[in-house]
Formats: sequence, structure tokens, C-alpha cells
Amino acid sequence: MKCSRISARAQHGLGLLGFLLVLTAVGIFGMVALKALPSYMEYFSIQSTVNRIAHDPMLQSDADIRTAFDRQMHVDMIKTVQGRDLSVVGGVVAVRYQKTIPLTDTISLLIDFDATSKASQ
Repeated sequence: MKCSRISARAQHGLGLLGFLLVLTAVGIFGMVALKALPSYMEYFSIQSTVNRIAHDPMLQSDADIRTAFDRQMHVDMIKTVQGRDLSVVGGVVAVRYQKTIPLTDTISLLIDFDATSKASQ
């Protein structure tokens, strides 16, 4: 029977420098994700509010829709957009906005958001 030996030369793995590079990359992506998460949570709240308001049969005029959005933004703690930023065309309620997220003193992340109501089924 042959005894299989693995020499130190045949072994491959992640060295200290590689480990530090991977750790740095994971740290940078984690920092960006943690800073962007509140903006995405607010976007999903805006999207939900826009859908709910667009399909409310009690809201007929553009002014009613904007007023309802302003009331709901206080409940959902929406701070980025207001009712006057809404675009109401043909029963579709939409809002487009940009959010700048500072990452460091000299680097920022710019995200374009577009919340549009879905068509009623």
C-alpha cells in the first residue's frame, strides 16, 4: 500500500496578504451596503405609498393624491420627497428622485430612484 503524502509545496490556500485583501473588499462593500440600506428602505416605503394612493378610489383629483401622500409621509417617516414632487398622469402616480449618500469626506454614492404605481388589474 502506498501512503499518500501531501507536501507543503503542493498545498494551496489563502495567504495573509490575500486574506487582508479579501477582508478589505468585504469591509468596503459592507460599509456601502449599510449606508445605502436606509435609502432603499425609504424607497420601498415610497413605492408602497404611491401604489396605495394610486389605487384608492376615494382620491379623484391630483390635489387629493398629493395631500394623501403628505399625510402618509408623516406616518411612514418619508423625508426625501413630498406630495408636490409627485407626477400624476392618467391615473399613474410616479416620483423620481436622486439620493446622495456620503461614504467618506471625498466619496459619495448617487442613486436614482423611480417609484411608479403599478397598473390596476
